[in-house]
Amino acid sequence: MPVTREVLNEIDSRASRLSVSRSTFMSRLLQYGLEAEQQKRQHLAEKIRQLRECADPNEAERLGNELAEMIFGQ
Repeated sequence: MPVTREVLNEIDSRASRLSVSRSTFMSRLLQYGLEAEQQKRQHLAEKIRQLRECADPNEAERLGNELAEMIFGQ
């Protein structure tokens, strides 16, 4: 997907507010995105572990529903 002029203007505006270059801003943004993705994976793994170890059927159902929402967005 090509980057639009509108997106570049927004990037430049935010970089300027932080007094950094476009490249530095994009590097930070990418790093934040990678960190967020890793946290999401860790959270998902923790919920799966909780579900596996759960003995309470009601809690297992709740965790299953939470996992389904995390995975499928429903």
